[in-house]
Amino acid sequence: MNALFIGYGRMGSAIGEAWLAAGLVDSISAVDPNLQASSNATLYSSLETLPAQPFELIVVATKPGHACKVLGELPDAVCQGAVVISVAAGVTCASLGQGLRQRCPVVRVMPNTPVLVGAGCTGMFSSDALDAERREQIAHLFAAVGKAYWVEQEGQLDAVTALSGSGPAYYHLFSEALANAGMALGLPAELAKALAAQTAFGAASLQVQPGADFVDLRTAVTSPNGTTAAAIERFEQDQALRQLVEAAARAAFVRSQALNQGA
Repeated sequence: MNALFIGYGRMGSAIGEAWLAAGLVDSISAVDPNLQASSNATLYSSLETLPAQPFELIVVATKPGHACKVLGELPDAVCQGAVVISVAAGVTCASLGQGLRQRCPVVRVMPNTPVLVGAGCTGMFSSDALDAERREQIAHLFAAVGKAYWVEQEGQLDAVTALSGSGPAYYHLFSEALANAGMALGLPAELAKALAAQTAFGAASLQVQPGADFVDLRTAVTSPNGTTAAAIERFEQDQALRQLVEAAARAAFVRSQALNQGA
């Protein structure tokens, strides 16, 4: 399978290099004026220099405002038989299809930054009729950089964005706050940071075990009248933490909807 990436920055290259390493694609051509020569992809500085040959996959990883324009500039020979996969946030399948002039089917995906370490979480949607083989193939590709999930409605990608797309930043913020709390309690800065990071890693590792339940995991650590119980009581006071998290996720959801409408 040969793939074309339009845009090969941190996200695009993390996905592409993982596919190459896993042997899921035979070759990658990448169009990006800022590419480094060390990439394993065959590099092109512009669409004008790209050979007019067919590709099985075309991955659009540009800034959202450029996605439809570059798709419209693709030669027919490049699009023939291809599936377009867009990681451009906020650009709908309808807009992408119009940019392509309906020359090939479109899949929108919403990965997150942990794809950089093979631990990503990707939501996927296609308004075009993809056969079971194509759907399985695309899911398999994104499973190479973490976990991948199909959603049934395009609007659900806004919720995916609010939860897992933006979610790593929420965990980083909590870890930052936890490390700062450790320093306020007298720990050296580097030790507080290391403890917060390793604790996040360990907790996440437990959460992804088969059959893991968030409530059970929490209660297993929370002995009655113990230290954890004292902290959890503060978090749960008036459900302040839960309400704050819901409000934050809703803000991201609303912003994602606005981006879909070009705001």
